[in-house]
Amino acid sequence: MTERDTPSTVRSGVTGGILPFVGQVVAADTRFGFRADDDGHYLVNHQTSEAFRSPSDSGEPVDYGYLGRLPRPDGRGTFLYLAGIHAMGTLGVARYLHDHLDELYREVKNRRFSLLVACTYDPRKRTIEKVEALTSIHRGEGGS
Repeated sequence: MTERDTPSTVRSGVTGGILPFVGQVVAADTRFGFRADDDGHYLVNHQTSEAFRSPSDSGEPVDYGYLGRLPRPDGRGTFLYLAGIHAMGTLGVARYLHDHLDELYREVKNRRFSLLVACTYDPRKRTIEKVEALTSIHRGEGGS
């Protein structure tokens, strides 16, 4: 959720669009979330107030993203949500999920979770070169 948006909206790193139902759900994550200020969008650890601003805003080919299994707005299960601060962050989270799906499943099974991911990319080719967890996995409450 961003500070500029209403409590029920969040901006997606891929499209820059507003996804109202996701804002409500991401706001339920007690550990990580999105915020925005005059310098742009960033990720935050709600418990420590640590901000994760995208190095790509300063010209570095690095971006950050969010990955989580969140409760559906209708209360009937969960869904997987991934978003970057910028499009490359979203692509990095997708690559992280692809590369780490087995270990992620072993660790969280069908329970709720969230974590932040960092990715390095080639700015000319716009391809992901490296992905890694920026934070440890936060285990949310409940299953699917």
